[in-house]
Amino acid sequence: MNKILSIGTVSLIRQGDHRFYSLTILSDVLAETCFIISRAEDPKVGFQRLLDKKRAMEIAAYIDSGLGTIPSAIVLSAQEAANLEYDSKKKSISFNKVPKAFLILDGQHRVYGFSMAKTALRIPVVIYEGLSRRDETRLFIDINSKQKGVPPELLLDIKKLAEYEVGKDEYLRQIYDMFLEDNASALYGKLTPASKASGKISRTTFNASVKPLIKIFGDKDPADVYEIFNCYLIAFDEWVLRKNKVHNQLFVSTVFKAIANFFPVVAVKVKDRFGAIYSADNFAFFLDGVGERIKPTKFANPGNAYSPLVEHLEEALAVDFTL
Repeated sequence: MNKILSIGTVSLIRQGDHRFYSLTILSDVLAETCFIISRAEDPKVGFQRLLDKKRAMEIAAYIDSGLGTIPSAIVLSAQEAANLEYDSKKKSISFNKVPKAFLILDGQHRVYGFSMAKTALRIPVVIYEGLSRRDETRLFIDINSKQKGVPPELLLDIKKLAEYEVGKDEYLRQIYDMFLEDNASALYGKLTPASKASGKISRTTFNASVKPLIKIFGDKDPADVYEIFNCYLIAFDEWVLRKNKVHNQLFVSTVFKAIANFFPVVAVKVKDRFGAIYSADNFAFFLDGVGERIKPTKFANPGNAYSPLVEHLEEALAVDFTL
C-alpha cells in the first residue's frame, strides 16, 4: 500500500501554460521518490546523462561534513504514480511516497548525493504538474542550455576570499599575483585573473602550465620561484620570440604551456654550467641558440597541442654549442 505524504507551506505558481509548486522536501524523501531516464538506459524516451557516482559521493560528503548547504532548487516533474494533489485552502500538497513519483529535470547528482548521505536536509524543490514527455524534455533542454556556469578562472580567483585555498592553490596564486603586480614581470599587463581574454594568460592557463614545475622548485618560496621563472620568460621572450618577431605569441595559451614545459630542460643546462644561478643572462646563453634554430611559423600558428612545440624547442637546444 502506498504511503501518502502531505507537505504544507506550498506556493502554486503559474508561468504561461505551465503550473508548478514551490516547497521544501527532506532530502531522504527526495532520494526515495525521484528517478531519471538516461539516454543510455532508454534511447527512445530517455534524455538525461548517466549519473556520475564520484560526483554524487562528493555531494554526500559535503552534506555530512556539517558545513554543507544546498540552496538551489531541485526541479521535478510529478508522474502519474505520485497521484499529486494540491489543497488550495491548506496550501499543501500530498503525493504517494513511491520510487518513481517524480522525474528529475534538474539536480540529478544532488539527489543521488542525498541517497548516499547520512544527514537529511530540507531542500528547496520545484514540482511541475501535468507535463508530457515532450514538455519534460524541452524543459530539460531549456534549463541546461540557458544556465551559464561560473568560469573556472573566477572560481580560482575568489578561492582566497572563501578560505578554500589549500597547498598548491595558494602557492600558485602567490606566484601568479607577483607576475600580475610587478611591472618588471615578463607578463605584466598580459594577465587576466578572473576571466578569459584573448591575448592574455588566465589563472587557469597559468596554473596548468606552472603546476608541473612545482616539484622541480622543491622547497623554494613563491618569491624565489617568481624570480627564477620570470628571468626565464624574459630571456625566452628576448632571444627566441622577439628574435623571430613572434613576441605576442608568448600570451597564447598553447605557446605559454610549451614554454613552461621547456623550462626544466633549460634549467638543468643552466645549473650544470653556472651552478644554481638562474639569471636572465644565464638562460639567454642557451636560448640565444634556440632562437637561431626554431621555425617561427610553428609559434605563429601553434594549434591546440603544445607537445609538438616542446619537441621542436628540445631539438633546437640539442644542437651542439661552440663554447
